[in-house]
Amino acid sequence: MTEIFPQAGIGIVGAGNMGASIAVAVSILGLPIYLIDTNPGVLQTGLARIDKIFSGLAKKSGQDMQRRRGLIEPIEKYDQLREVQLIIEAVTEDIEVKKSVLQTLDKICKPETIFASNTSSLSITQLASFTNREKQIIGLHFFNPAHLMQLVEVIPGIKTAPQVSDFALDFVKKLDKFPVKVEECPSFLVNRLLGRYINEAIWVLQDGLADVKTIDEAACNLLMPIGPLQLRDMNGLDVGLSVSQINYAEYGERYKPPVLLEKMAELNMLGKKSQSGFYKYDRESGKPLAANDDLAALLQPRKNLPVFEPLQLFLPMIIEAFLVLQERIVAPADIDFALQAGLGMRKGLMEFAFEYGLPNCLSKIESLYAVYGERFRPASLLKRYVWAGQKSLL
Repeated sequence: MTEIFPQAGIGIVGAGNMGASIAVAVSILGLPIYLIDTNPGVLQTGLARIDKIFSGLAKKSGQDMQRRRGLIEPIEKYDQLREVQLIIEAVTEDIEVKKSVLQTLDKICKPETIFASNTSSLSITQLASFTNREKQIIGLHFFNPAHLMQLVEVIPGIKTAPQVSDFALDFVKKLDKFPVKVEECPSFLVNRLLGRYINEAIWVLQDGLADVKTIDEAACNLLMPIGPLQLRDMNGLDVGLSVSQINYAEYGERYKPPVLLEKMAELNMLGKKSQSGFYKYDRESGKPLAANDDLAALLQPRKNLPVFEPLQLFLPMIIEAFLVLQERIVAPADIDFALQAGLGMRKGLMEFAFEYGLPNCLSKIESLYAVYGERFRPASLLKRYVWAGQKSLL
């Protein structure tokens, strides 16, 4: 790294939860880190979060974290990033905000400076088009919390130079993390599949097939470390709705957001951040208290639907995984690895599907497709795998 970044260091734009956590992750390199946020309050909160993270890491590891903490310097003006050779943009997931930041930096930074966006769903090619350095733009999607999570999706845009992609993959490895190269598509890999799974859980709840506790326990008993509804609460229903709407616009009917999600967002039932979502939360500790009984009035129970089985939550995810393979978005071996590293799944999704039996999965999918339509339209590659009697992806 010192050859690539002599003493210039690394800039991080955005001091929210992700920016602060990324700063901690990057400090492992031993290089100067310049953290900026145009909102002074957010910057101070971010620095306090960094102090808290380092304090926790020191207690857990028994190591002195003062040297790494000392590498992170708050700055006030973009001009102070003039000499750095890598900037990680971690501002809010809003295309206009990111456009403004990138255009400002583009005028200030050297032509060879690489801009890496931590976007979780926006187009890298579109972000690059706002600048005069399209070859120098790449996606580096860290997972929250970035200082702990091992997965980083590396997403080149159409014009990203090959050497920039190679650099990004090497950079992630030097952070002691695992890069997965993902060809550009809306929501990339993990969030694209995650969206199908969480939406399905909300549909099941909306249709009155199972309650909040039953849905979350079913997912945890099968594959997940946390239920889909509690996870949606953690990330925020407003964020979930925004991403669902983006995916719906890009991918069509199979990503249609459940009406329940829209109603909850309208009523400020945003999850943990508002102490009310699929669960109610303790104001002081932030811990879930119980399933939210206010949801009952918002549900739209339907009659004559198939009995809920835990597998139903994961079938749309399996369909989407085969669509990802059809589109050559990632190497086949990376799907299970990415989902386990990014979501904490106890077993790879595709490993699970093959163990359950692809013919059995397809049979369930086709029966649900007859009832629900596009949410369960089987991927053609899945059908071909069944016809060919494939026992594994490789």
